[in-house]
Amino acid sequence: MKNTSQKRITEQVDWDRISEIYSPLHVRYPQGELIYQAGTYSAGSYLIADGLVSDQCISSSTPRQRPPMEILGPGNLIGLEILLDPPADLHLSCARAATETNLFFFKRELFLEILGEEDEVRRHCVQGLAKRFYCLKQQPEYLSHASIEERMCNLLLKLADECGQRAEKGNIFLPPKVTPMILARLFGVSNAKALRIITSLPGVSSSETPINLSPEALYLWLADTSRVL
Repeated sequence: MKNTSQKRITEQVDWDRISEIYSPLHVRYPQGELIYQAGTYSAGSYLIADGLVSDQCISSSTPRQRPPMEILGPGNLIGLEILLDPPADLHLSCARAATETNLFFFKRELFLEILGEEDEVRRHCVQGLAKRFYCLKQQPEYLSHASIEERMCNLLLKLADECGQRAEKGNIFLPPKVTPMILARLFGVSNAKALRIITSLPGVSSSETPINLSPEALYLWLADTSRVL
């Protein structure tokens, strides 16, 4: 039986058929392991099948203090520098498994072949890149004035959209792998501080696994500019 994440990516593209025809390499990374480093050779692209991946430009002076540019879930493609014109030979960012992660690796030549032959993959790639570009422009976590509470709120909403499972009354359950400890590691804060931030947000319950949240309550909280943090 396929899990929720696998169902989500299968609904977008028939990856089972793509996998059967093109035979990508299935790879698994434990939590915290580096998938690729900025400046290393870009041999191809990866499809996230299960788990979460952080994508980050690393500062040599404070490598663990800067939040990731993106947290990407199932159905997202990483390592897309090969689509640049001319194609980039080196990775431009650092990808790390934020949780235990399963990926399909497509060698450079194979992925370009798939894009030329499979319309649904090409559409999925374009739509995914457009959505990520829009999110990077809109999310306030990349602005210097954004508080850590606002950044945490936006991340929870993004994860709910990427890989959440709908519950009753419009609430969403995050995958069991998304724990306060994982969120603490992503933000470079203590487990206790991450838990305090999460529980301070409206409509979020982290007393049990998985984390349960109300997107409506979080969006209303973000829109309330009169609040004082």
